[in-house]
Amino acid sequence: MNRSSSTFAIVLSLRPLGENNSSVTLLTPEDGIIYAVLYGGPKSRLRSLVAQWNSGKVWLYENPEKKQIKISDFEVINYHASFSQNLFKSYAASLAAELAIKTRCGGSAEQCFQLVSGFLDGMELCDEEQSRLGLIRFLWRYLELLGIQPLIHVCSNCGKNILDSRFAPNAFSYYNSIENSFICPECTLSLGSGQSENMISMNFNSVQYLSALTVLTPAEARKLSIDEEIYGQIRQFVFFLIENSIDQKLNSIETGMGIL
Repeated sequence: MNRSSSTFAIVLSLRPLGENNSSVTLLTPEDGIIYAVLYGGPKSRLRSLVAQWNSGKVWLYENPEKKQIKISDFEVINYHASFSQNLFKSYAASLAAELAIKTRCGGSAEQCFQLVSGFLDGMELCDEEQSRLGLIRFLWRYLELLGIQPLIHVCSNCGKNILDSRFAPNAFSYYNSIENSFICPECTLSLGSGQSENMISMNFNSVQYLSALTVLTPAEARKLSIDEEIYGQIRQFVFFLIENSIDQKLNSIETGMGIL
């Protein structure tokens, strides 16, 4: 980073630093997570602009002597004002931020920024019900960014298409958490009792929905709808995959259980 530079950024969090300053966590498309200092008290013009979830263009100054990055200016493009008025949106945004930070942007700052930015902007335009499906789509695509999204429509044991019509609509497939793969309903019959503890059952419609998210464009995926039961099953499944993949609990999921 040059001493003075500018980039697009999302304000992920702020915390007090001294009496009047703040430590700010930014997500940028070039450098991923950046920790910067915001100087100024409550009456500072920048203080009102650099608020959590605001996104836009930020000007930064790097002080090599202090080993510190300072926010010089910020031009807000999206305010995401509804997040402070809706508890689900607030927790969902916190989950996206925590995931970006703890996974170090999944190894790709640019893709991570696109995913998080698209998710936050989308929630701002949607109601809570639509945002809940948006969270599912975001987490499923983030698994792809991490390189651990399971191949969901092919049985890892026999190679059959799990979405074959003969398995619909009431058959259950099983996700093998050890191999990060799926097994078709026919192969599950041969499973030994000792393997069941590593298996998660998934309804045909749940598998079908996640498979569709894999191949459809974001615009096409937004048109899909699922009932409350299928949503609940998929939500628990993607939460499990995310936490299992990074081998640690996410505070947003733990504290937001019952809200997310």
